[in-house]
Amino acid sequence: MANARKALFSKEELCIGVANLLIHFDNALYGYLVPIMAPLFFPKKELLVQLIWGYSPFIISFVAKPFGLLFFSNMAQNKKEMVVLRYTLLGIGISLIGMSCLPIYKGGSLWTVVLLWLARGCSELCAAGAYNISKIYLLKGVTLQQAKKLAPFYEVASMMGILLAGAVAVCFAWIDDPFSYWRFPFLIAALSTLCNILFFSNKATETENDLNFMAPKACAYLPLWKARKAIIRIAIVAGFGYVAYTIPFLFMSSFVPMVTTVTYGTMMEYLPIFMVLDILLMSWIGKIGQKYDHNNLMGVASGLITLSIIPLFSGLQNASIFYITAVRCWFIFLGVIFSCFLTIWSKEQVATGTPYVTIGLATVLGSTLFGKSATAICFYLFHTYHTPIAPACYIAFLAFVATLVMTDSASEG
Repeated sequence: MANARKALFSKEELCIGVANLLIHFDNALYGYLVPIMAPLFFPKKELLVQLIWGYSPFIISFVAKPFGLLFFSNMAQNKKEMVVLRYTLLGIGISLIGMSCLPIYKGGSLWTVVLLWLARGCSELCAAGAYNISKIYLLKGVTLQQAKKLAPFYEVASMMGILLAGAVAVCFAWIDDPFSYWRFPFLIAALSTLCNILFFSNKATETENDLNFMAPKACAYLPLWKARKAIIRIAIVAGFGYVAYTIPFLFMSSFVPMVTTVTYGTMMEYLPIFMVLDILLMSWIGKIGQKYDHNNLMGVASGLITLSIIPLFSGLQNASIFYITAVRCWFIFLGVIFSCFLTIWSKEQVATGTPYVTIGLATVLGSTLFGKSATAICFYLFHTYHTPIAPACYIAFLAFVATLVMTDSASEG
């Protein structure tokens, strides 16, 4: 029986990895295609304003993700985790089909923008439930050492999804008329997500006692106020963890062409190389983390970002491709160190009896409030002050606050 459970879990583990890959592919795909889609949806704006509006749908996730987390967690009270995960993937697939069918801006139609926000909101809502369920189920009943081995695996799956989205963006950078083909990647992502549902086993693998592992009971929402300090701490750290990836992969790809002669196409050509580097670093950091305290590693990484980002961004004005590449590699290295053990660190911040919804709610609040809004905020700051130092100051502030949280965590350990 144990061997059967082990084999079946291995199959589910693979499916969870694929599901996580597809979730991050969808999220990253929209981010990378904003420079192509924004002129179609906001043609009457200047380029920088188009980008600000193009990234603005990420802000809706501040409402959609917490609601999705609570809704699907409540649904899991009476259904197994894998069943609910299938529902979330179905919702993501339908949302992606909606994205591929969106009408572009014509004659000032406000409905175009509303439908764009609605499609992204539905996708974020379902993705929040899928991410939380898969992450918790993967680490179910494992030791700390086993968790440190599984955490890099889960993060590698995330980066593989982002890598595939980056490869699609590179292809669009090579196409002469990319505006005619932006719908196809979303349609392919939708079909892939829906097909992945078929690979999940319909057999029940949980025992009766495990049935409601991640599902909060009705009374489980009451301790959220008591756990407010842990929620705030996790939200800050998770939010900055998202920003640490956003800097080199998303923000700099569109920002560098505004302050240098390097084109957007050139920035995208280097992107797959950086993502492969990120995956290799993740495997290496995963082994290092088993020997050293992950809390200290994360604190050093966020501290170095705090100290280095302003001087490095001040040198971006008219910088060479060599300097830009070095800066991106530096932030990729520190971002991997900070994010690799984020799930393990978050689990340590809450009491054993605290519902897992506490961690999930804090994570989605942080990633939406501080993480996904960071790109739009950074472009707005640059648009207002016309200097690369302006967005760097905002990111440095987030890194500094995250460092304070990590330092406080170390003092308690």
